[in-house]
This record gives sequence, C-alpha cells and structure tokens, in this order.
Amino acid sequence: MAIGPEKYRFTVDGAPFGTGDKVRDGRQLREDAGKTPASDFVLILIVNGSARSIGLEDQVKLLEDEVAVFLSFHSDRVFTCTVDERGWEWGAASIPVADIYRYAGIDEDLELVLDSDSDKTISNQDQVELAGNGVERIRSREAKTVTIKVNGRPRSVERRPHSYREIAAIGYPNPDFDKFNYTITYLHGVGGAEGDLVEGESVRVKNRMVFNVRRSDKS
Repeated sequence: MAIGPEKYRFTVDGAPFGTGDKVRDGRQLREDAGKTPASDFVLILIVNGSARSIGLEDQVKLLEDEVAVFLSFHSDRVFTCTVDERGWEWGAASIPVADIYRYAGIDEDLELVLDSDSDKTISNQDQVELAGNGVERIRSREAKTVTIKVNGRPRSVERRPHSYREIAAIGYPNPDFDKFNYTITYLHGVGGAEGDLVEGESVRVKNRMVFNVRRSDKS
C-alpha cells in the first residue's frame, strides 16, 4: 500500500497528480492540475462508464488503490446526454464518438446509434452534437456488419461466420476453385484467435480481423 504525502492519485487530461488528502473539492482538484482560475474550467469525473461534472464546491473521495480519472474543459457550460440510459455530462458542445467508446467502456464490436435520428448509426470518426434542443440519447447495440482486412484492404462484411470460400472470394474475385488453391491465415479473431482457414471450415469475423489470402495453381 502506498504511503507518504501523495498516496491518493488521479489524472487530469491524462497527466498524473497526487495528494495526501483523501477528500478534495472541485476547486482544489482544478488548482492541483493548474486549471486556474478554477471557475474558467469544467471538470468531468469518469467513473464506472459514466461522466459527471464536479462543481467547485463538490467533494470527491479519492481511493488509495484507484487512480481517479478527470477531464477538463475551458468552458463555462456543462452539456448533457445519455449513453445506454446512463446520464452523461460533458464540457464541450460536441463529443467524439471515440471518446464515448473509450470512457463508457463500450466494446469495439458494438455500434452506436442516435435515438433522436431514427437510430442513425454513428462511426468512430464522428462527433455527436450536444448543444441542440433536448437530451441526445446514444445507445450501443450489436452491429450487423463488421470491417475486416483482406490482403491489406478493408472490407465491410456481415457479422456472421464466413467460410473458406467466402474469404477466398473477397481476396480474389471470381476465384475459380477448380483451377486454384487458396491458403488463408487470419489474425486478431474473436478472443484474439489466429490460425488457418481451410476448405470446409468457417470462422466468425470481428472488427479489425486480418486475413491473408494467397493463391496457387492446382496444376
């Protein structure tokens, strides 16, 4: 167990800090991280897959065996949304979808949708705008498609097991199995699986799974 004047640790925007106080208020945490004047900054605590704002007078209890995670924003407003029905607060008018995945602990194989836009799917490169009327509702669900790489090229395919012949045909359109043999290897599969895919077998695909397909003449 850590001892000494800085046994309680936390990060602000990824930078590490420490204190000997088990309880710090929002003003002290901002000042610890050099966010002054404190009233110019919104401070967000990331905990258990949620994000909540810490007011200047709000007290935060720090734990010796955990590193508390905070984000700061040079802002005078807090914006709200929900992520899988959990209330979220943010210090900017938009939030990168990549940050939602990261801080909400959402599995990369799930897709995010906006309830307010007829379940519109949003990609990892998008931003969700939070400054509109009402509270933006974001949900995760199992994706219908995944993106894999075959011979270095990204391909969007259905989320289901794919056979040896299906993968071969992605690597080499019009594969002509009577004339050619195919050697297929894969990496980064479900649960980190890797191996060979041979005739008569199938493999379940996931996002960022990598296939290498090589063709040779049967003659």
